[in-house]
Amino acid sequence: MAHEITLEKAAEMARQAELVCLLLESHPHELQDSDVVDIASLVAKLAGRVAGWLIEEQAQRVANHV
Repeated sequence: MAHEITLEKAAEMARQAELVCLLLESHPHELQDSDVVDIASLVAKLAGRVAGWLIEEQAQRVANHV
């Protein structure tokens, strides 16, 4: 399922999550609570898809080397 995205897309999503976190870190008091909740949800979604891709990729590599 996670391999529905490419390596390039996973890298892009990881970078997007990183940028959002950097923005939050740089401007923590400029957002409403509801904005922070929405942003946290977005980061979780981005990071979760990347993590899923990495876990599946690792499993495939292990399976191919056994």
